[in-house]
Amino acid sequence: MIETLDIPENRKQYYQRLLHENPSRNLIERYSLFCQEYTDFARKRLSYIPDLMHRGWVPIVLSDEGMNYAFTIGLEYSFGHPEILIASPSRPARTLARMIEWFAERVEMGERFETSANYAEKLRRQPDFSDLEGEAAFRPYEESDADNYPCGYLYSFYGYFADRKLENNKLPMNILELDFPIRPAPPGGRLASIMSTSKWNTGVNL
Repeated sequence: MIETLDIPENRKQYYQRLLHENPSRNLIERYSLFCQEYTDFARKRLSYIPDLMHRGWVPIVLSDEGMNYAFTIGLEYSFGHPEILIASPSRPARTLARMIEWFAERVEMGERFETSANYAEKLRRQPDFSDLEGEAAFRPYEESDADNYPCGYLYSFYGYFADRKLENNKLPMNILELDFPIRPAPPGGRLASIMSTSKWNTGVNL
């Protein structure tokens, strides 16, 4: 999406080459461009980029319609591993952030997390997640997930820093859904209806 910016054509071509030749430098120079030419956008939508440049990834933690979820930005760009999203109707956002950290640290060390593999036992060995019940298996991101887990920061990052216009069913992400009444949760904007039942009104406030 660098082609959508109002900069000279030769500068766009430079950034496109830099992306492939030096991905780390690409982040620095493109972020500098946004700060200089698109200051408001950089302040509102790209404030996480300095942390991402430092470590290679950042966590984004959100709450939407009673659902807490956290996802990474940068695992695929920096380490070639799918981004990770963890969602729960009952676990606080800070707990999901720690779980994201646990997975991402292992990706930094070269570990790969596969879909369908059950990581519940490994997680239960950690004091923060010792109360985890049932399975903890990733599944691939699907088009219907865009309605339930808005990830606008991720779309803008890959668009403006990796020149990729991601379609809803092409997000490079694996999802781990915990404490759900239905596993896997049914597709198609289902979270509001699931969470409206009295059994799943958790009262969690962030």
